[in-house]
Amino acid sequence: MTISWVGRDRLGDLAANRLGDGGQGVVYAVPDPPGKFAGEYLAYKEYLPTVTSDADALYELVYFFDQLGRTDRHDHAFLDKRLTWPIALVHTGDRPTSPAPRDNPGTRVTGFLMQRITEEFELDSTLLGKVKPQGMEFLLNADGYTQSLGLHVDDARRLRLLVDLAATINRLHRHRVTVGDLSPKNILFMLDPSPKCLLIDCDSMRLAGKDVLPQVETDDWQVPESAKATPASDTYKFGLIATRLFNRHQSSTDLTELRNVSSALANLAERSRVSDPGARPEMAEWLRVLEQTRAQQKQRPPAPPRRPRPQQPETLPNTGFQFPSPGANGPYQGPGTPFPQPNQPFQPTPYAPYPARSSTPGVSAAGRAIGVVVALLVIVGVWLGVSRYAPASDNAVSDNSPTDASSSLLPSPASSPPPSSSSSTSDTNVKSAPGPTDPPQESEPVDRAEAPGATVDFAQVADDPRAREVATMFAHFYGAINQRDYDRAIRGYDPNSLVVNVDSAKSRKGWTRDMSTTQESGIALTGLSDDGTYTLATVSFRSNQDPGYGPASNPDDTCDDWTITYQLTHTKGYRIFKAPREGVSYTPC
Repeated sequence: MTISWVGRDRLGDLAANRLGDGGQGVVYAVPDPPGKFAGEYLAYKEYLPTVTSDADALYELVYFFDQLGRTDRHDHAFLDKRLTWPIALVHTGDRPTSPAPRDNPGTRVTGFLMQRITEEFELDSTLLGKVKPQGMEFLLNADGYTQSLGLHVDDARRLRLLVDLAATINRLHRHRVTVGDLSPKNILFMLDPSPKCLLIDCDSMRLAGKDVLPQVETDDWQVPESAKATPASDTYKFGLIATRLFNRHQSSTDLTELRNVSSALANLAERSRVSDPGARPEMAEWLRVLEQTRAQQKQRPPAPPRRPRPQQPETLPNTGFQFPSPGANGPYQGPGTPFPQPNQPFQPTPYAPYPARSSTPGVSAAGRAIGVVVALLVIVGVWLGVSRYAPASDNAVSDNSPTDASSSLLPSPASSPPPSSSSSTSDTNVKSAPGPTDPPQESEPVDRAEAPGATVDFAQVADDPRAREVATMFAHFYGAINQRDYDRAIRGYDPNSLVVNVDSAKSRKGWTRDMSTTQESGIALTGLSDDGTYTLATVSFRSNQDPGYGPASNPDDTCDDWTITYQLTHTKGYRIFKAPREGVSYTPC
């Protein structure tokens, strides 16, 4: 039996790396993990002295995942990418001599190490003000709001997220782990290169009947029975997630939208909410039906765009958030302080497809032409009538003026509130928000990766399975530079990068000064290969900068076209290690 213990004094300057806090603990970044964790992207959750936690139950969680890697490598590899699981005990006092805390009376467990959330699971939107964890609660809103955040998620992607979440929970159940507080605040998601979920606050999960912390539930996500954190309670809450994800609503239980996707899924959601826990379906059945539904959707022709009907938004009552506490189960372990979320003014918006175009058999080309002319004359006549009776002033309002009723459902970029839920672990600048009357957005092009401030074209390497993920990393990196968010840009470097010492304030300051006037454009990922140690990514772009900030050999250049081959590492996501000198070239514009 092996178990990882790490002394708290080996985690560096924690006060300078505080990420957030909550009702049960504080989360810190670990810039230079010690021992076998060197080079990993980790966070440390430290329990508050007032919190009652079971150190032996926490030890069981750490040992469970360590053991799973030896007994079921397939499930370990799958879950490792979908859980921020405790991987080491952090202690003060005597150095432990036995695996279990109960056998080390002079040692005090203060918390645990876990994987830190990477950029793929973060939302960077100008509407939110700063980078925040990309929680599923953002998707429980009308499409207009999610699109204003830069999230273009159609029903196919929502279905893929549910498949991934169901597969994760099903695997946990097979290994006697229940989630317990299963709600959107504890579920993060990514969209590229493929939709995937990430469960946080894993120390609140129950393993083989043992709890590290007292079980709690989120408002509007409670089960009717007294027993908590059971497979049946997880199923109950998963049914609510499926319902509300397609309803685009924080609390609705209406099954209409889910039934429009699949009557089998709606029936499962209905069965999942019955009061008798023993009558609810198992997660394996949910997974099977979800996969069948997805396979059937692939065979169908693309659905027409959906348009919201005129409908007044509903304002939910204030559910009372505690700032900066993200919820009863502890803080978010990502880059920034958790954020409060005000009321959510949206309710699920029913949609009707645009009317299908049809041609009437037996109508000649001449007849159709005459019909077009008549239609044009009618339109002109209507226009003349409207013009004649239109108010003379642009500021005047007539009760008979044509209006776009659907526009009232879409928030303006300046006033759109974040999503609402009763508590949040969430603590993201993405695409500019669409205007209130913009048409429905299409999904992003398959050969482009977008982030706030930058777009990366990867058409030349689109057939490489790594392309989208690498391009997305570069979009965030260059976008952060363009938006002068240098702390976020530096996070694109590997912790051991030779370009900038991420742990040195002097090195970060020097790098920031060198990039302080740079703007990158025309970014394209043109090559991907592997040298056995690094992934090699070739990027071309144009940089504009002030005189004195150009290349070392021509510092007064204000415009240069670059081609750079980067060496990338892949520790919980692609990151830049360095760009060897022989892989860098440029020409003045």
